Amino acid sequence: MKLTHEEVGDLFVTESLLTVKLLPSGKSGSKNIRWFVNGSVQNHSAAAKDIAALVNKLRGRRKVVRNLTLMTDRGAQHDLATTGLSRAVEKAGFNPLN
Repeated sequence: MKLTHEEVGDLFVTESLLTVKLLPSGKSGSKNIRWFVNGSVQNHSAAAKDIAALVNKLRGRRKVVRNLTLMTDRGAQHDLATTGLSRAVEKAGFNPLN
C-alpha cells in the first residue's frame, strides 16, 4: 500500500520568476518565466506548463499537491482575479487559493 501525504504549495510570481514552496516539507524551487507581463498572465498554456512542471519536480513520489496559494510581487492590495493566475493554476490541474 502506498502512503501519500498531502502538501499545500505557496506560488509566488514576479515579472521574471516563478517560485513554489511546498508545506509542510519546506521544499522550494524557482523557474525563470516570460509569461507574466505588467501584472497579468499573457500565455496561460505556457504558465500552466511551467507551474505543473515545477510543482511535480518538487513534490516527490509519495506527495500529493492539490492546492496552491497565489501571491504576486504587486502586494496584498492587488486584485488576483485580474491577473489570470487562477486560470493558469486551474489549467495546470491545481486548486487556486487566495
